Amino acid sequence: MITFKKTAPGDDLRMGALLVDALARRGVAARVDQPWRSLSAVYLVAEAPDRPRVWITAHDSDGGTHYDIHRGALVGVTAVVSDEQGTRFVFFGLGDSTDGPVEQAEACAEAVAAFFAPRPS
Repeated sequence: MITFKKTAPGDDLRMGALLVDALARRGVAARVDQPWRSLSAVYLVAEAPDRPRVWITAHDSDGGTHYDIHRGALVGVTAVVSDEQGTRFVFFGLGDSTDGPVEQAEACAEAVAAFFAPRPS
């Protein structure tokens, strides 16, 4: 069982619980990672067998990034993958979107699940 010790409880109105729950409902495994200890960015990493990792973060109104920011400060959510095809967005929730935190989490999870879906041969 994966634990999310760095994730605030859902009743704290933070993005982490929304993202984790949305991914779990779609059968996507995720974990928390801080790949560069010298930087404060902490990501939610979605994984599937034989697929590259998807790095998910939320962006706040002060310009910060962290997957578990307060929902009231949310500007958008992004999910990025790097593989042999390059680095690209799996989900880009920044810009003109007026979606709220729940809609952003659900849309991101849907995009990540679609990325991990089996591809036709």
